[in-house]
Amino acid sequence: MSRERRRLFHEEESSAEPGRYGCPMLSRARCSQLTLPNQPLWRCSLGWALHGDLDVARCIATESAIDCWKVHPERTPIVALPTNGAGEQKASAD
Repeated sequence: MSRERRRLFHEEESSAEPGRYGCPMLSRARCSQLTLPNQPLWRCSLGWALHGDLDVARCIATESAIDCWKVHPERTPIVALPTNGAGEQKASAD
């Protein structure tokens, strides 16, 4: 059997692409919502309840789990309210 060749010094792995990806604890649930089957259902892996799109937008604006806005309410990020394209179309049709 041959041995695997290893380097003497550990090389640092390249970091992920720059950008904002949100809290790493935010994930999509495997099941879908019964009332809105086309909308993704989000869940927090830390166990916090996400009551709507505003809570999800705040989690996306949070960069790491230690800056969680649910744990530290004083760190709540300011986010724009998510808009639904369907609601705007209904208002313009009236």
